[in-house]
Amino acid sequence: MYYILLVYYIVLSYEKMRRALSLCLLAVFPFALHAQIKTIAESPSFEEPSGGLARILQLKNGNTLYVHFPSKGVNIQLYDSSHRRIDTTTGTSTFAHIRNGNLDAIFESQGNATVLYSVKESKRPLLVRLTIDAGTGQLLREDTVANLDKVNRRKKKLSSSDFLVIKDPYSENYAVWMYANMEEADAGYEIVHYAADHHEISRARFTGPDNETRFQYWDMVVIGDKKLCILGMAQNAANEVASSEMKLATLEKGHIFFRFSSLSFPTGVSVQGGFVKYNPYTDQLILLEAHLKEDKKMATWLTTVQLSTMEAVAAKEIFPDKANQKSLEVFGPKASYEGVPQNVFIKKDGGYSIVFEELDNFVRLVNSVPVVISTILSNVAVIDMDAEGKEINTWMVPKRQLNPGLIMKAFYQKNRENATDKIDLSDQYKFFSYVPGVKHDYILMNDLEENKEKLEKGKLTVMRDAREGNGFYYALEGKEVIPRRNAVFQQQKNIALFSMADYDIDRNTLVTLKRSQENRRDVKLVWLNVH
Repeated sequence: MYYILLVYYIVLSYEKMRRALSLCLLAVFPFALHAQIKTIAESPSFEEPSGGLARILQLKNGNTLYVHFPSKGVNIQLYDSSHRRIDTTTGTSTFAHIRNGNLDAIFESQGNATVLYSVKESKRPLLVRLTIDAGTGQLLREDTVANLDKVNRRKKKLSSSDFLVIKDPYSENYAVWMYANMEEADAGYEIVHYAADHHEISRARFTGPDNETRFQYWDMVVIGDKKLCILGMAQNAANEVASSEMKLATLEKGHIFFRFSSLSFPTGVSVQGGFVKYNPYTDQLILLEAHLKEDKKMATWLTTVQLSTMEAVAAKEIFPDKANQKSLEVFGPKASYEGVPQNVFIKKDGGYSIVFEELDNFVRLVNSVPVVISTILSNVAVIDMDAEGKEINTWMVPKRQLNPGLIMKAFYQKNRENATDKIDLSDQYKFFSYVPGVKHDYILMNDLEENKEKLEKGKLTVMRDAREGNGFYYALEGKEVIPRRNAVFQQQKNIALFSMADYDIDRNTLVTLKRSQENRRDVKLVWLNVH
């Protein structure tokens, strides 16, 4: 009996010790329970960019490059892998000669940073390429990429620049889209495909699939050094009859002519936009189209094209049903979800996520002319798909943010990947960012603290002044349609420019600009670890 009691006492003591140890581990490692975003480092404060264009780039050598194009010159800041500022003023290189430059792209090529910017010289658009040393921030080379004839802006609808630069996210190859002979009857487009060392792979001009048809550009994807694929819409050359027949234009390596393929999207509808992305894990193109229904709501259609055969599957309409059900449950029977497609993010297992956002545009008639008063950027929805295009899960992130004087459309988030928008005071803090992490994807945005309680009552306060908000993140995990909201920063009233962040998936590091608490006119670069 004594030995039995002794054994029982030992087992009981061990169980108590095990439970105590588990509690201690939970106390020491609380963030092991769920995904977290933590601050790694912050730079010294500097003046917040209130105009011009800016981008941040994390380089493969561990350095971080910040480039800001104000009205005159260029502001270059380079930080080493320990997040300390590198002196870039030594040497003879200077950027003072750049005036009214438009930042078109920034990316890494063969170990250095490539910056493409455009200016006007004698009213002619000029595209210039800068090569910046990734270790010192010094200007290594400056080249003229394109010098166009005068552009007729009444015919131009691409972006604020006269050029559009699109890079392949899986290689260092890129392409430049530009207008050609805009004042002539045969006005069309010119596309140049470049390799990582900037040599020309292919160049082609075209107006449309044939002499009777013009081509309205929607989006383009660069597939290494092999080909370019452009999604667009066929239109009658005389503009007498609009057509919604979506076409895929393909330019093979070394060729000078595009090959046009028809797609299975619905015809005879009011197309609002479309985009294409390449999935390297399935060797497929993912294409989305958005068009207006009869009841003025948006419909989203999805199709895929197998690149090896150029065969397209039948297009299907997609809709975030679970987000719609949750919206009706939380916000009431009239609050059906009306989000429009914004972007697609590819995963390493071949699956992908489709992101939607609700956009409420308010328009007022001024002298019988519709004038945009504001846009409320509302709830985000995410449909998680597997490699076969089957829905796995859906999440909804509730928000309401007012952007005065702006009109936002479907795919504006995707378009912001390629065309840099001008910085516009505090409104730049009202765009969300989607981060495709290693274990979980995240949505980061600034929001009001009170909306956590407001949501429980089925209401949200509109964020009008971003300075009153805080930075939050949502980890897209679990089965709850509305994921848990967590603060990005420990202190209150900390907001960040998440829409201008750069994410390095290999280092699990996100870098962005955070508004300084000490001086509301200053910002800091902040490096965040994404678990």
